[in-house]
Amino acid sequence: MKEISISETIFEIYEYVFPQLINPAGTLFGGKMLYFISQAATLSASKISEGPVVMGSMDSVDFVEPVNSGDTLIFRSRVQAVFNSSMEVGVTVFKRTNNDELKVVTLAHFGYVAIDENGKPRKLNVKIVPKDQKEKLIYEWALKRRAYRLERIKNRRMEINDLDISRKPTYSLYSAKLVFPYETIYSNMMFAGYLFEKVDELGGILSVQYAKSPTFTASIDEFDFICPVRVGDILHFYLGINYVGNRSMEIGVKIVKEEALTSKRFKVASSYMTFVSLNQLKPFNPWKDYEIERWKTAESRKILRLERANKFKECIKKNPLEPIC
Repeated sequence: MKEISISETIFEIYEYVFPQLINPAGTLFGGKMLYFISQAATLSASKISEGPVVMGSMDSVDFVEPVNSGDTLIFRSRVQAVFNSSMEVGVTVFKRTNNDELKVVTLAHFGYVAIDENGKPRKLNVKIVPKDQKEKLIYEWALKRRAYRLERIKNRRMEINDLDISRKPTYSLYSAKLVFPYETIYSNMMFAGYLFEKVDELGGILSVQYAKSPTFTASIDEFDFICPVRVGDILHFYLGINYVGNRSMEIGVKIVKEEALTSKRFKVASSYMTFVSLNQLKPFNPWKDYEIERWKTAESRKILRLERANKFKECIKKNPLEPIC
């Protein structure tokens, strides 16, 4: 079995932020950022696995620095741990401004699975061996994230037949799309970056409809794929506003796939996104029992997000060029 250090897995991508990638709020579209991040993570995982890979999950992502037109983005991806057929991949995103200043924009962590030509898990013949104390710390963090994620996914896999959409939010949005060949990656499976881009686009539409003002993506919570999406599948997107603050709102999303030839439906994933408005938002007073329940749980998630974002910012202060968190 081949042994490599974490530093040997580093892969970097540079992207210039053109004006056409800017949203009405004046910053880079969150969905396009997630697409770039997914691309960097996939390239890094593919390189180390020496073959096809697919994303199994993405941990929560918080955007702590705005990205503007003219900025240069640096996506530094690395494989942090390798297991039987899966890998832990981390991507740190930096922006280089016109003043040549380098700042951390976000840090994303993923679980990837190596697959064969039939889309089945493939055994890996590589092992990560940390070369120094810093790499040992990165490796240990990766093990902890994986343990937490496996438990989370175990619970979510039981939701694969959860197709109930009867409790429709007051402010909601529905959309559907067919998965085309250009959106796939390996074994006719849809590339996660395209899915993130679509989800963010729809979340942006709903947030602007409510805010009557430009909005931008502040965060997206854990995103676990409990069912593969292939070319020819029909994706159904159900979005609803769960909580509204002074300028921020939480939008929940549920994705269901329909196999076009059989009409069978399965849940693909669900998550929560936070959008921020440039102007103060109108009050939203939920009156349906299930909306009141969603509001309360969304308030709890908001507190956790703020704590998470603050910890991330403190981590960046300690090591602005190489945050380990």
